[in-house]
Amino acid sequence: MRRFAVPVAVLLCLTMSVGLASAAKPKAVHGAEGVGDPYFPLDGNGGYDVQHYDLNLAYEPSTDVLSGTATITAMATQTLSQFNLDLDGLKVRAIRVNGLAAKWTRARGELIIKPATDLPDATLFTTAITYDGIPGPIPGGEFGGWIPTDDGVVVAGEPHGAATWFPANDHPIDKASFTYRIDVPQGLEVVANGRLMGSTTAGGRTTWTWDAVEPMATYLATINVGEFDMNAYSADGIDYWDAIDPDLFVPLAAPRTGTQFAVSQVANLSYKRLAHTISVPTGGAQLSFWIDRNTEDQWDFVFVEVHTVGQDDWTTLPDLNGHTSQNTGNVCPFWLDIHPFLTHYQTAAAGGCTPSGTTGAWWAATGDSGPAENWAVDLGAYAGRDIEVSISYASDDIVQWAGAFVDDIVVSTGAGSTSFEADGDTMDGWTVPGAPAGSPGNDNDWIVGTAADVPAPEGEIAAGSFARQPEIIGFLGSNFGPYPFSTGGGIVDDVQGLGFALETQTRPIYARDFFTDPLSGDNVVVHEIAHQWYGDNLAVARWQHIWLNEGFASYAEWLWSEDQGLGTAQEIFDFWNEVIPPDDPFWSVVIGDPGPDQLFDFSVYIRGAMTLHTLRQTVGDDDFFQIMQTWAADHAGGNVTTDQFIALAESVSGQDLGSLFDTWLFTAGKPATGAAAPAARGAARDVRHAPSVVRSQVERYGKDSSLAAPH
Repeated sequence: MRRFAVPVAVLLCLTMSVGLASAAKPKAVHGAEGVGDPYFPLDGNGGYDVQHYDLNLAYEPSTDVLSGTATITAMATQTLSQFNLDLDGLKVRAIRVNGLAAKWTRARGELIIKPATDLPDATLFTTAITYDGIPGPIPGGEFGGWIPTDDGVVVAGEPHGAATWFPANDHPIDKASFTYRIDVPQGLEVVANGRLMGSTTAGGRTTWTWDAVEPMATYLATINVGEFDMNAYSADGIDYWDAIDPDLFVPLAAPRTGTQFAVSQVANLSYKRLAHTISVPTGGAQLSFWIDRNTEDQWDFVFVEVHTVGQDDWTTLPDLNGHTSQNTGNVCPFWLDIHPFLTHYQTAAAGGCTPSGTTGAWWAATGDSGPAENWAVDLGAYAGRDIEVSISYASDDIVQWAGAFVDDIVVSTGAGSTSFEADGDTMDGWTVPGAPAGSPGNDNDWIVGTAADVPAPEGEIAAGSFARQPEIIGFLGSNFGPYPFSTGGGIVDDVQGLGFALETQTRPIYARDFFTDPLSGDNVVVHEIAHQWYGDNLAVARWQHIWLNEGFASYAEWLWSEDQGLGTAQEIFDFWNEVIPPDDPFWSVVIGDPGPDQLFDFSVYIRGAMTLHTLRQTVGDDDFFQIMQTWAADHAGGNVTTDQFIALAESVSGQDLGSLFDTWLFTAGKPATGAAAPAARGAARDVRHAPSVVRSQVERYGKDSSLAAPH
């Protein structure tokens, strides 16, 4: 057998060639279908780092259809044979990766993309996804995401609502810059993050272009479509764009005829009656009137009461035109302690109240009436008797809207009919008897007023708070360091029941309901702007660290209150510490790791702020504010964890703070503070004299918590 000798040099060459080929072409992998966040295991994806989203989209409000192309530029962090994006619903029409058609499949909110060729590690690649459809709600039941309005949409995506309207690596760990080109019907505005680059109109459509150059988490991305009053201005090197729905500047009420009407006025703990005695003929009678009502939905109510003069046979009457119902709202049974007279019509029961009481039934209306309503009640059941009828407005202990406005009362018998005009007998027999026995008493009551007595509409209050944004940023910057972005502003749309604000980067979204008065408006703006430091520029690495967002922004409100002379941080801390008894579920939430179901629990906000105040008291103001500023500076543009914050606090202060943070962040139960014992529940709930930030924070976070339903 012949043997062939192979030169050593050739063998070495072949060996090296195989080795180099192997090194140059590592095995391609499928990028992970999640980033490993235990709260939301499928959120985000592995194998790449998004650099930029270019969203070229068209939106048609009449059908709610969104269509267009999202082009994503990313850096591969592995050699990829396929990779995932997060996308819920919507119809994908085409995908191209680096210009080449790609294959895809869908499963469990994942868009699984297989490019025509492998994507080498450490190289940029672009993915263009063409899609359309009607965006749906955030999966899992969270409120938010894509929220249609009467003329467009509001988009607020925390914690993972971005994937309802564009393909995304939908977790805060992967920040990117954004460009928006949004095409809408002419006459509508589009408001997004960052800087307005311009708009062009052709063929009845307008394309708005916004550029957000500072990288942000996907849940902070927003587009808002509708009619807005836009206000662009610059201050202290920051360019602002504010957008407020013009509907919010419409007066809340006006006299229906003439120049005067009855005005309930605004006050907490109210039980206000506008009363008249009527002799009902044997043939019966009817009372009708026009009413504008702007009452906090499910917490404050308007109703018509009646009883036979001299008898305790009280009841409420249904409106014949259908504006009342037997809904007892969220406020019952709590408000039976405030207004025990209401037990005539309501009875506490498991989960709320029944609409009947000791003598009568409950018929009432809550919320915003919109245009004035015509109410009519039948008095026939009282034929042949003298009765006292009251048009009544009752409220809980905190957060009031504009109240109720009554005009053009007509009593079918004649006596008592009035438009409250200055005709020599303005009230025409109607009286204001005050609150019934057992209620705290009214700080003010029904008056005859004019349009000048109507509280300012939400739009005016929001505009006033927005005008303070440069001042607020200056104040927060003095505590936290320089404002991290080049643009700012705020957005308020006319959406009933939105119920939250969100720190969408550079331009937060606010519910109209938070602008019931200037102090509440200022407080919520402080909170959302504080998030630009803590939550946006510094984003959580995992959702369990949410207190680093909400506790910090809530404490910013306490600092603002202190600066404005509206109550010190210590006074606010003491209020919460005294008002919430040890057995309240508030203290059971472990805010350092609250779990996905309690991610936005009231305690995350307030106990989070209390944690920071305890830290401040422990290390002193100098070290505390150095910690806050160093935290913002050292992690600018990045992602953060609680362990990192604890390490920094210990490094700056030179103290072992493990016990403090273990107690406040990771131990269920009420921490021992050495403060006075909690006040009695009834006394504690009277917050009329608490710092204004307390009322504002309850309005935003606590109304539906255990604090609003004592047991």
